[in-house]
Order: sequence, then C-alpha cells, then structure tokens
Amino acid sequence: MLPTKPSLTGLMQLALPLSGAMLSQALLGLVDTALVGHLGGLALASVSIGSYLVFILAALLTGFGTGLHTYVSHSKVASTWLSSGLWFGFTLAIILSAVAVIAAPEVIAAFVLDDRINSLALHYTQWRLWGLPAIVLSIAMRVYWSHQGQPWQFVKILLVAHLANVPISYALIYGLGVPAMGASGAALGTSIALWLGALMQWIHFARAQNSVQIRAPQLDQIRQLAHLSWPSMVQQFAFAMHLAVFMWVLSRLGASALAATFSVLNIGLLLVLPAVGLGQAALSLIGKAIAQQDATLVKQWSRLILATGLLSSVALLILVWLGRDLLANLLLVSRELQNLTSVALPWYALAMVLETLIIILSRCLIVADQRKRTMIWVSLGQWGLFLPLMIWCIPSYGFIMVWWLHIGYRAIVSAVLWVNWQQYLQQLKTQGQAS
Repeated sequence: MLPTKPSLTGLMQLALPLSGAMLSQALLGLVDTALVGHLGGLALASVSIGSYLVFILAALLTGFGTGLHTYVSHSKVASTWLSSGLWFGFTLAIILSAVAVIAAPEVIAAFVLDDRINSLALHYTQWRLWGLPAIVLSIAMRVYWSHQGQPWQFVKILLVAHLANVPISYALIYGLGVPAMGASGAALGTSIALWLGALMQWIHFARAQNSVQIRAPQLDQIRQLAHLSWPSMVQQFAFAMHLAVFMWVLSRLGASALAATFSVLNIGLLLVLPAVGLGQAALSLIGKAIAQQDATLVKQWSRLILATGLLSSVALLILVWLGRDLLANLLLVSRELQNLTSVALPWYALAMVLETLIIILSRCLIVADQRKRTMIWVSLGQWGLFLPLMIWCIPSYGFIMVWWLHIGYRAIVSAVLWVNWQQYLQQLKTQGQAS
C-alpha cells in the first residue's frame, strides 16, 4: 500500500521504479535507431520520422494516463475505474491509429521530399501503430500498481519486454529465421515487444486479482475520465508540436546546429527521468492526501517531493557541467558538433532543473483539480513565449541564445506554477480550518 507518512524512503520506493520504467521506454526508441543505423542514412531517416509521428500520438495517450492516474488517486476500489478506463483508452488508441493511417502519407510527404524516405517512413509508422493499444493496457497496469504502492510489479515485467525487443527486432530487421524487413522490422519488433509486455502485465494482474471481469463501460465514469484527461492530452500534444516547430526553426542555423541539438535533447530526456518518476509519485501520494482532505499531509508531501526533485536535478546539473566535454566526445565524432554540444549542454542541464519543478508542480496542480490552468500556463510558456522569442532572437544572437531562452521561459512558468500551488495550499488550509 501507499506510505501514510511523508518520508524519503517511502517516496523513493514509489518514484525510483517509475523513473526506471520511463528510462526503459526512452531506450526503446534508441534501440530502433541503433539497430537500423547499419542499414544506411535512408533507413535511419525513416525511423526518425516515423518515431516522431508515433511520439505525437503516444503523447496523447500519456495525457490520458495522467487523467486516469488522477481519477484512480481518488478511488478506493479498482473495479470502479479499470473497465471504463480500458474502454476509454482502447477506443482512443484505435481512433488515433485510424486517423494516422489515413493522414500519414500526406503528413510525411509534406515534410520530406525524398520519395525513398517517404515510403520507408510510411511503412515504419504503420507497423508501429499496431502497438498503440498495448500502450493503453500498459498505462492502466502502471497506474494500478502505483496506486497499490507496488510499482516494481509493473517495472520488472516492462524491463523483460523491452529487453526482448532487441533480439526480436534484430531478427526481423536482418532476417534471422524470417524474411528480412529492414527498417519496418524494427517497427514490428517494437510493437511485438509492447504487446508482449502488456499481455504479461495483464496475466500478472489477473493472477493477483484471482478473477477479472471487464464490465460494460459506465457512461458517468467515461465522462469523468474524459473530463480529467483532456487538459493533459492537449498539454502533451502542444508539447510534441512545439518541439516540432522548435526543430524546424532551429534548422535555419544549419545542419550542424540541428545535429548538436538532437544530442543535447536526448541527454535532456535522461536528465528529467527523476522528475517524471517523482511527478507520477505525486499523483498517487498527494492525490490520496487530498482525498483525505488533510492539508498538512498535502503540504508535507509536496515539500518533500519538490526538495527531492530539486536536489537530484542540481546534482545532475553539476555532473553534466563537469563532464560536458566527455559526453560530447562520446556521442559525436565531428569536432564542430562536439564543440556545439559541449557549449549547449550545461545551459540545457540548468533548464532541466527548472523543468523538474514544472513537471512536479504541474502534477500537483493536476491532482488538485487545476488541470485547465496548468495546461494553459505550460502551453502558453511554450507557444506564447519561447517560440516567438526564439524566432525573433535566433537570426541575431545565434545558437547559444536558444539555450538561454530555454532557461528563461521555464523560469517564468515554474514561478507561475509555484504561486498557483501556494495559493491552493492556502485555500486548502483555510477550508480545513473552516470545517
């Protein structure tokens, strides 16, 4: 069960497995890139394009997962939400897949002029779409085991499935016992691994429950899930699209700046993994405290989670600052790219300290029923502040200004979210005193 008193040990027992799960998922895309790299530039480009299209769709499912986690944090019995959550999630995944199948040829053609890459990217995307419903089932199992205070039950199966992805994809790409599929084999292998993990999760869940009954969806629960999920879904979609615009604008600085930025962003994904785990833990721990209407417990948990996230992100910042040249040399061969990456890494690591605060505070506000406000502030920072300033400043100030802007807009957004959270804590305290 979830810990009842705020403690670092209790927090880490929940947050560390969730961070490990996110690390495993981050490595899933890197496996495709590494395995396909030997097939040449066209295959690698198709994987990059297809992976990003699937990333946009998966971002919507991630938003659904946040809404589901918020719903569950106020629930006492799994049967009250599991059936409706799965129906809602599967329907969403099927609709997204159908839309993607129809729109993918035109979307890919609009961004890529080489017909050879278009064809490879389209086939890769189509095979990856088969894995979207499996992501929904995996999200539901993650939420359930997190709610039970047993996230390792989810993580250990996820790790097995993602490790299985390597031999499965390798066999399909290069034709070991089956016809060689090239880049499409990587996509099919990843989808198989996702379904393998999801089915293993379901079997483990069914055994733990002795028997599982999937009832017809309850309309009221579907409405509540949709109400809780849509702000997070919009926020995740806005983030994915803002990243696409960011890379398009940055391409004006040339191929070297674009390549260096890819390296910096990939390292940044690893730097925020502790924050993601802590944010997921906040949904469960603070959600439970809010359901109990315990203002003191809410404040204690939020302070502990924020302090832990801040200290861990500062520690990572120091490591990156000291090892920036080593990291650049490990990732890249070109001296020019190494220099650009080395210059940008410390500044982006500082931005990830602020991003840690944004991730944790946004999860706190979401579970406190301030989903719309959170979505507006975070998305406004990306679309109303960062991107316009970037478009205006890049021609005059160049590559380094990009990373200073990352710090600046995140500082403003994190400050706004902090003020909103303090106002909520004060409101909760006042309500407690009145009652």
